[in-house]
This record gives sequence, C-alpha cells and structure tokens, in this order.
Amino acid sequence: MSRSIAGHELIAKAKKFRDLDTIQHDSVQNLAETLEKCSKFLQEHETPSQNDFTHQVFDNYQDWWMGPKPSFKLAIAEDNTLDTLHKFIATMYDLGIPLTLTEKRTPQIRFLQDVEIWGDKTQTVQLDDLIGVNSSFLRLLGSVMGEIFPGQPEGFLDVAVFDATGFSRTKGVQKTSVRLVWPKVVVDKDRAGRIRDFVVQKFKESKEEEIKALETQMLQFGKDNNWLNVFTDSVYFAKQGIRMPLCDRVSPAPMKKPEGRPFTPKGVLRISYNAQNEITSIEKIIQKLPNYDWLRISCIRKDTGSELTDWSPPKWKGERAPRATAPVNPRAPGQVKVRTRCGSETTVRPRPRDPRQTIEKLMTVEREFDGTLAEFRENLEKKLGSRDNITMTESIVEWKQAGEQGDTGARMEFKASNHRVYVIGKAHQIRGLLNIIASFAKEVGENARSAVASQRSGTNRGAGSDYGGVSSHHAPSGVYAPSAAYAPSAAYAPSAAYVGSTASYGGRGGGSQASEPSKRIVTRSFEPQSQGELGLTVGGMVTITFDPEEGQHNVHRWVYGLNEESQERGWFPLSHTAPAEQ
Repeated sequence: MSRSIAGHELIAKAKKFRDLDTIQHDSVQNLAETLEKCSKFLQEHETPSQNDFTHQVFDNYQDWWMGPKPSFKLAIAEDNTLDTLHKFIATMYDLGIPLTLTEKRTPQIRFLQDVEIWGDKTQTVQLDDLIGVNSSFLRLLGSVMGEIFPGQPEGFLDVAVFDATGFSRTKGVQKTSVRLVWPKVVVDKDRAGRIRDFVVQKFKESKEEEIKALETQMLQFGKDNNWLNVFTDSVYFAKQGIRMPLCDRVSPAPMKKPEGRPFTPKGVLRISYNAQNEITSIEKIIQKLPNYDWLRISCIRKDTGSELTDWSPPKWKGERAPRATAPVNPRAPGQVKVRTRCGSETTVRPRPRDPRQTIEKLMTVEREFDGTLAEFRENLEKKLGSRDNITMTESIVEWKQAGEQGDTGARMEFKASNHRVYVIGKAHQIRGLLNIIASFAKEVGENARSAVASQRSGTNRGAGSDYGGVSSHHAPSGVYAPSAAYAPSAAYAPSAAYVGSTASYGGRGGGSQASEPSKRIVTRSFEPQSQGELGLTVGGMVTITFDPEEGQHNVHRWVYGLNEESQERGWFPLSHTAPAEQ
C-alpha cells in the first residue's frame, strides 16, 4: 500500500512540475512503480561532496523526484549504475518528463560542439538549414574536422546530432540549440578550446555564398549572432556541467522552470574522406536508436587517463582573446596561459625560473590495508576502473600516474611486509588518490583508535550520546579530520596531535565539558577540498559545534560546525570567520 501511495504522490508532483494533465508511454506499464524506482535510485546516489560527484541537477532545480533536503549532486561512476541512470533518463524522456541532469567534465571528454543562435518571437534558424547532408554549414565543419584529425583509419568521422530548438524563456524568443557529438574523438579542455577557435576563424574567413547568406540571416535576428557566439565555448570552460542528451534545460530565476526543450536525437551522420582529407560524401547512417543507446554513444565523460585522439594542431596564429580581468602581480606564480582566439600556441621564449619562486614539493601520506597484495590490487582496479599503470611483484603493488615522467607524477605503493600504503605526490594529487582508496585503506592506527573511542563512549557517555554537540555520526575521526594534504595551506593545517587523536575527545577543547555552540559570520570564502570539509560564502553564518583546540587560542585552527544556510556540516578554518557580534 505504501508503495502505491508514494508512487501516486510522485505522479501528482511530476504533473505539477511539468504542467501536464497525463503522463504515459506504451513502454511503461506501471507508472507509479517506475517513478518510485527512479526517485529512489537518484536519491540513493546523491552526495554532498564537491569532489566525488559525477552528475548535477541543472541550476540546482528542485525537481519532482527529490527529497526534502536534496544535494543536487549525484555520484554515479560504476558501469552498472551508469547503465541504470541512462535507462531512467531514457524512460523519463519517453514519458514527457525529461530529467534536468548535467555531466561533470572529466579531464578527457568526447568532443562536442554546441551551436546556439537567437531568433525572434516567431522564428529562428532551423536544424535542416545547418545540419542537412547537403548543407554548406556541415560541409565546411566537416572539412575543418578532417583537417584537424587527418588520416582516420576507417576513412570517416561520425557525428551524432541532437536538437533542442524552440522557445527560450531566458529571452522570450525562439532559439536554435544544436548539439554535435563526435563519438570517436577524445580531447581535453585545452584542445577542445583550440579546435573551437579554429572552427570560428574558418567560418569567419569563408567566402562561400551559402555561409555568407546564413551569417546574414543570423545577424538579422540580432548582432550577437556572430560566429564567435554561435560556436559557444561555455560547454568546455563554464563552471556548470554539460547538459546530458534527452535532458531538459531550466530557465533562470525567477521563473526557474524546465523549458520543454530536451536534447532530442536526430541521427548519426558519417563524413567520409579521401587520402587528401577531402570530403567525398556525407550520409545519414542512423536515423533511430533506442534512447538508451543515444546516451551510450553521446555522453561525454571518459575514464581519467583516456588516450587523446591523434590530431594535427591548427596552424593559424590569431590574435589573443581579450581579457577582462584586473591587473595581475607579475611576480605571482602560477599564471594561466592565455588561450588565443584561434588556438595558436605562444611563441614567447620562457624566462628562466626565478630562484625565489616557490616550487610545490612532493609529499607522502601513509594508509593501512589489512589484506594481501592481490586483494589490494583488486580493490584498486575496481575503483580506478582499469588495470593500466598497475604492477605487482612478490612484495609490492605499485600504481603510477599515466603520462607523467620522472619524479613529477603521483604514485601509490602497497607493501606486503608492513601492510602500509604510501601515497606520493603533490597536495592536489594526493587529495584525489586518498578519496579513491578511502573505502578500503584506512588511516594508520585508525582501527585501534576506533576501538578505544568505542570503549570510552560506552563507559562514559553511553550508546548514541553526543560529542560536544556533534552526534556520534559526526564525531571527529580520521575520516573527517583534515590532514595537511587537505588543508588550504600549511598555515591552516591542524596539529599532528589533533589529527591523530580527535576521536577520543569528549568535548570542545579536549575537556570533559562541552562549550555552548558559538555563531560566527564568514569573512573569507572557503572552497572544500575534500569530503568532510564545509564550504563557506562571505556573509554567511556558521555555528561551531566542536572545537578540539579551543584552549590553544590559535586563529588558524580547524573547527567543526554547521552552515546555517545550506544546513551542511563539516570542518573549516576558524580564520575565515569572525564572531557574529562583530
């Protein structure tokens, strides 16, 4: 009975959120049960972590499937769960209530291009004018791709086409929105940006009559419809994720509502080339596929370390894209290389390294694994999703980061003699590796500390008691304690005594009595670097519920507390806050 009630409540919510009178499809026999399974699956894979999420809800839209306190982030990486996600996305699309999910970019992605053209209230450029097999637009785009990726072994490149053209509530006009995914082409962010810049330049330079006529038509709708904006680069560089196929877009606040423009599959085109990389034919090879298969060939996430597709870098040397940024201190290290408007590499000779410049040094963090070499290797392969770069001898299992030379890459070693795992690398590298092995490799001595903590808890406080305002679920431990690898800098890192012994604290300041929670206002923003840390926004309010080093009066110490706005808990540097009275 409860299943039926829950399912019918979800049906009512979905109708309300999508402004629909009925929800049905021939492939779905039991709608209530289907919606309940989808809701349960998505909620079970929600994560509060900024580091391990793989998918996110578009613009944090609170959709019909969510619980009362959604995180808007999902962690779905394993093949079986990813298949389940794709099936639910396809089913919701068939039912006319498409989900609003985006993919978080991986270091390597399938190459995609978003083509966006603003129209007027009644019309805009249509898909067939752009991507028809006989269109000049597609032929020019195919020629550029053949120039960048010459000598394809099969003699062709395939491109999957998706269309979300329709009325946009953002500006209240019609909008052309086309997604092109090249399934065989794997790129990184820098390479994707350079390809996009080169494509823009080729279209700007084109003398073909049909290309010029298309440009004139676009500019009649609005002066913003130039090639630089039509081939948007936000899909590679914007902070938000990449909207998934079959998923809808959410209009911005104050409307904050799905627009009814999901990316609808239109087919797969094959562009064939001769030995001189000239186009010989363009044909549509796939018209229809099961919706699940469209997601399989067009989602952009690739396994970390995936090999990039061989290419011929663009030779055009264009002007630098303007930078609307404040002046930068020329002595500050780590400046980002400016990407040119058409992807050219800088020819400026690098200056000799300043001996005063700080170099990030390698560090080593130890963990324990209470198992055999084979068991460690099996666990590591499951988490990495690959056996590449893992070697095993009679006494050690070793993993090395792909593509790194010498001593600059991160690596992990597990020794059978002492059951120790050594994670070696720079701070940002170690953060990611520790998250990977966190489920099976524990902190050194953690089992012993847990046993002592449990004994003290049972003796002094009883089961289910609180630790100075933090429930046993949130009690400080090796899992939550930010080590030097997680800290923003050495100045903010907790002392070694704190990291190793917080599980035994009975209250704030290490005493037996817990202090009253104190409210503080955020004066400096803080971006979480690992699970267990709490994000801070300037002007927000936080409540400290656990302060193990309170008696030391160190403003740079770590404290545990509650973000009053997000209602999330975690560790944060005290120096980023001030007493609320001030």
